[in-house]
Amino acid sequence: MRSPKAPESATLPGRQALLESRALPASAAALTTSLLAWYGANKRLLPWRGTRDPYGIWVSEVMLQQTQAAVVKTYYQRFLDRFPDVERLARAPLSEVLGLWSGLGYYGRARALHAAAQTIVELGAFPRTLAGLRALPGFGPYTAAAVGSIAFDLPEPAIDGNAVRVYARLVGSREPRAAAERSLRALTRPLLKFRPSEMNQAVMDLGQLVCTARAPRCALCPWRPSCRAHREGTTAEIPVRTLAKPRQPLTEVVGVLRRGQTVLLARRRESGLFGGLWELPGAEALPTAERLEDALLQELGLVAQAGPELARVQQTLTHRDLTLVAFQINANGGPKLPADGRYLEAKRFPISRLAELGLSSASRRLFEALGLLVRGTRPPANKPRRRAAV
Repeated sequence: MRSPKAPESATLPGRQALLESRALPASAAALTTSLLAWYGANKRLLPWRGTRDPYGIWVSEVMLQQTQAAVVKTYYQRFLDRFPDVERLARAPLSEVLGLWSGLGYYGRARALHAAAQTIVELGAFPRTLAGLRALPGFGPYTAAAVGSIAFDLPEPAIDGNAVRVYARLVGSREPRAAAERSLRALTRPLLKFRPSEMNQAVMDLGQLVCTARAPRCALCPWRPSCRAHREGTTAEIPVRTLAKPRQPLTEVVGVLRRGQTVLLARRRESGLFGGLWELPGAEALPTAERLEDALLQELGLVAQAGPELARVQQTLTHRDLTLVAFQINANGGPKLPADGRYLEAKRFPISRLAELGLSSASRRLFEALGLLVRGTRPPANKPRRRAAV
């Protein structure tokens, strides 16, 4: 009787290599022992290390997604000072959370953090199972595994970009990343049977300090004797990289409507690009005075007259190359927002308060170019909130 035909995905070189190896290149006990010994001597001293509090661990893991640890250090303690527990975070207005997040980017993380905090408070406690964690907003496989293992010793590999690189080189996998995450999660689960909290953090540090994307320091690696990529001379080729999609240009035209020491800002709806953040009002359009006047009429109900261009800045986003062009504008009356427009609300703010608001990095740069914000200013940790001028 003929064997059933293997699925096409099984014939990929990386998947075939994993099927042929069928195991880690050394015993789980040997790999665990050597890595934990290395970690004990070389682990990074980070503000979020040394705690089993799931809330603090979760905040750090969310901040660390797409952001370097050196940057996160400047935000982490300030965030916990303002929101020291999940109950305080859940009660806070989203605008306040976004204000403290301002400058970290990827603001969907902050919105999901806030939504998950509200869910946890409704549940009455932090879930202590992978299934319970995965049910929370913003908890994908990596976040659930990282929080679950570090806080509750759940034996689940936390597979992010660093872990994919470390594990793929260890086993010699040439799978594309999405497939590699699934395969490596199953293959490396035996490594998490002993001290899972430290094992996942050890892999994180190994990827950051030794098994780097470029010029890995193999001579310092505790897994060097077992590493298939090192033995076969393929560390530069693993993991397999996929070509990034070219970023598309995006131009937005915005208006600067000042009155004394105040300026009119609008807050975007809470989904999509820059969701929930404050900005100078405008629209995606050609950078002309006429298009800005049309946009302000459509989005704010303002009959405005655009004056000269005041500033323009460029910002590289994940998938876009953004250009913001600001014009001076004059208008009578107040904003009247349509129900289905870009913005949820529009208010005048004192220029002295701009640093406290949830702003995108692009808006922050534009305010700096306009002289409305001092470069490097960030929202204070515990400053009481005041009502904005209407």
